[in-house]
Amino acid sequence: MRIVVLSDTHVPTRASGIPGRVYEECANCDLVIHAGDFVESFVLEDLERLAPVRGVLGNMDGFDLSRLLSQKLVFELEGSRIGLIHGWGPPWDLEARVRKSFDVEPDIIIHGHSHEWQEKWTGERLLLNPGSASGGHGSSFAVLTLERGTRPVVQKVALG
Repeated sequence: MRIVVLSDTHVPTRASGIPGRVYEECANCDLVIHAGDFVESFVLEDLERLAPVRGVLGNMDGFDLSRLLSQKLVFELEGSRIGLIHGWGPPWDLEARVRKSFDVEPDIIIHGHSHEWQEKWTGERLLLNPGSASGGHGSSFAVLTLERGTRPVVQKVALG
């Protein structure tokens, strides 16, 4: 299963639209996971035209998105339990806050908020922050490949 993992798109406040490279990857994926800060609901609708989307609310998401998305999701894909949350507060201790958000730590935790790429393995557990897909220098997203019985494969896609 090929999954595009996004966070912090911030359209239209930080970017006028989603970068073209994101669309290219979404057109060839099975699922899009978005860790919040879409900002406007049309971003979610736009992504849903390309692939099914699982997403959560970010701290910058408006009321219209709060009616469509939850703060946190836990679901299973290809035998991996995935926890999805945006994150909150200052950058220090973000990882600890995110991890403590789940009663039972999932195999993969995906979060956003800091706009900084993080791929951290602890044994077989993965903590993934795809960075911000707002475009510009330092922006990024991830392509996550899951296959039952094998270790997840993460590819960083740099933008700008």
